[in-house]
Amino acid sequence: MQPIDEQTGGFRASFDSRARPASPALVFDMPEANPLAGAWRRWLARSFDVWWQTGLVALVAGSILGHTSPAFLHWLETPFGWKLFGLACVPAALVLDAFMAALAGNTPGKALLGLRVMTVDERAPDFVELLGRNLGLWRAGLGLALPVVSLFTMARQAMRLRKGLPASYDGKLFEVRAQPVGWCRKTVFGGLFGSLLLLIVSLDSADRQDSREMAAMMAAPPTSWTNPATGRSVNIAAQWKVEEIADADGALQHRFTQHSGHAVVLFTLDEHADTSLRHHVRALAGGLADGFELPGGYFKEYRGKPSWVAAGEEKYGPARVHLRVVQVDGQAWRVMVTQVPPEAYTDDLVQELTESLWDSVTPP
Repeated sequence: MQPIDEQTGGFRASFDSRARPASPALVFDMPEANPLAGAWRRWLARSFDVWWQTGLVALVAGSILGHTSPAFLHWLETPFGWKLFGLACVPAALVLDAFMAALAGNTPGKALLGLRVMTVDERAPDFVELLGRNLGLWRAGLGLALPVVSLFTMARQAMRLRKGLPASYDGKLFEVRAQPVGWCRKTVFGGLFGSLLLLIVSLDSADRQDSREMAAMMAAPPTSWTNPATGRSVNIAAQWKVEEIADADGALQHRFTQHSGHAVVLFTLDEHADTSLRHHVRALAGGLADGFELPGGYFKEYRGKPSWVAAGEEKYGPARVHLRVVQVDGQAWRVMVTQVPPEAYTDDLVQELTESLWDSVTPP
């Protein structure tokens, strides 16, 4: 099957500065001998540009939304979340493509293969013209980036090119010319294309594995966890990974890490014997002062027991911190929660877990 016509040619090398009476736009100084680009060459250039541009858009958008939108993170937990997000990034990538081509004269893939998009009157298209062409490409060439649909749309455009017709989104306005390129540029393009393709295949394989694991985890029932000091068992959601670690003083800590790492809960028993709760939390706050800012703090009963609560943030990180210490039968139990933005993404899970942990110490 012949590949789709894709986008365009080499970086704007030189333009004829002579103004045309009908239009003040820049004019390409393009030798007439340069032929129209073939389907394969256009497909290779377009695929390369769409891949890296979509990846860049996904990286930037994912980073911003991942730090600000709980709904976005929950959406990614659905079976096709990442794939739908990738499809949604393609139109934005084509907008980026049009902006880059209008600003610099071309995009890397087309430049390496000696391709250039121009209007039929040999002008350099402006941003609006390139954007309209790219949106037509997205619909009629890439088939909205839907895998099965795109096979048919690419084949249709390839057949048009083989017959000497323009791609449907080029129409009577645009044409793609090909300049001769040497083996050096072809080799560089081949290496970059192959590396990018390998990266995409690897990421897709990892995404499939993550999707299977996520689906299994979300469908799994809660697990039972037993407090070794009290012998009481409580249910813990499958989204938590449980570990036992020792703190700097050698005290045993139970660490519960949310599956994406957005929240960590430390559950610790501090035996302070005859030391009052007030003295104990003062020493505890002093020990945590190097890494956390816990202003205020106040004493308030919790489930009928003496308790101290403080909230703050990491000194050198973005995490929000919440600490509660409860005195039970001469022992101080503490739950320390750290959450990275957006905290609302893990608030419900954290609330459910901490309630269960306190149930293992002092049932309501």
